[in-house]
Amino acid sequence: MISGRQALAQIEHIIEKARQQEAACELVYSRATEEVGRLRIQRTEAFRELARLKLDAIRQDQVVGQLDAAERQALSVLNSRQEALRQLTERRRQAEERVRQAEAHRQAAVDALEQALAQVEALRRDVEAKISADPEWIASRARVAEITGQAQQAEKKAVQAETDRDEKRRPYEADPLFMYLWTRKFGTAAYRVGHFTRAMDRVVARVVGYDKARANYALLNEIPERLREHARRIIDDLKAVRSRLTALERQALVVAGTPPLEEKAAQNKEAVDDAERSLAEARSALADLDRTHDASVLEGDAPYREAVALLAAADEREDLNQLYEEALRTPTPQDEALVRRIQATDVMINRALRQAVDAHRQLKETAKRRAMIEQEWEELRSQGYDTPYGTFGNEAALGNVLGGVLTGAIGGAILGQVLRGGFHHGPSPWDSGFGGGIPFPQPGGFGTGGSFGGGGFRTGGSF
Repeated sequence: MISGRQALAQIEHIIEKARQQEAACELVYSRATEEVGRLRIQRTEAFRELARLKLDAIRQDQVVGQLDAAERQALSVLNSRQEALRQLTERRRQAEERVRQAEAHRQAAVDALEQALAQVEALRRDVEAKISADPEWIASRARVAEITGQAQQAEKKAVQAETDRDEKRRPYEADPLFMYLWTRKFGTAAYRVGHFTRAMDRVVARVVGYDKARANYALLNEIPERLREHARRIIDDLKAVRSRLTALERQALVVAGTPPLEEKAAQNKEAVDDAERSLAEARSALADLDRTHDASVLEGDAPYREAVALLAAADEREDLNQLYEEALRTPTPQDEALVRRIQATDVMINRALRQAVDAHRQLKETAKRRAMIEQEWEELRSQGYDTPYGTFGNEAALGNVLGGVLTGAIGGAILGQVLRGGFHHGPSPWDSGFGGGIPFPQPGGFGTGGSFGGGGFRTGGSF
């Protein structure tokens, strides 16, 4: 069994390994694309030498000049791309390091808060054990329990009366003549009409037996209101006796020395909140760089394509093709060697292209898996799974699934199912309402979805 924090730490470790895989794939892809550019330039150089052998001076200057221009332009594009990618990679690496530092800072703040809370909780338990033998506390506790039972019964009766009212008043409300007289407030001091209307309304009242029906209908509406008001008064009484009990418990905690411990815990809690904000900012900055990286590298790498296109356009011109065909038909030792160089270079270019394509595919898959794991991690953390007061009983399955996700054998949905299925919320220092509970809210990462500190009235709870 492991804690929620330990489980999410395992996911963070997998995210780090995914980023390392991503960096390795990117390095292979970058080297392969640079190799393609280098080989393209090498191929252009072979064509330049072939032109010097086969073409007359005028055409040679023209062709070689065009090849030189294409080569210079392509080199410029490739160098710019390489520098831009280097800067982006470095900024991304620095952002990852800032996230790691922020995570370590947050972890240290959380550890300090846990230690402070443990001291508060230990003292609270000691005081609670001692005060449980105090006659005044026993009497106050008994009074709370007594009025709690009364409040629950009053609430039950009020709800039942409201249900009965809704059911029993339907026949009255279905009678249009009765409702006509009721709406006019017939038979009350608020009834104001002329003599003729009053005479006609009396006839209608005798027909529908209004006097008796009005008394019954009024009582039917009045009983639930009285019961509801009674329930409210009991709840007010309960709040008062609970306040006295809480004050008694709080006084015992103060005498025992809890305020300095609570103040220390509150300061640690503020440190955790600050660390959370810094971590969120660091993660946001990294996410922005991830999107920039994905758009630059994963979605096509336009500068690299531009450089290759420039070289391809230069060495696929018609006069160069003719030059190549002529060298094949009338070989000499020199141009035969150049042709073999060009052919060998073509083979290496194709090999490097295949390697680049494969590395690019792996890079996209790894980046996709990493983003998916990060999304699952963030969702679980936002739901309060990043807490030292929760546990996972399926750590073996979790480890296997994380390994499968990293290799791509298992999808993120399975990871979410395993995490949610194995998590159990355990008790935390915020669960106790003794003495009013811990006097500050939980940090964001400690959330469990409940309410703590004993605030509010709950008829179905314990007091």
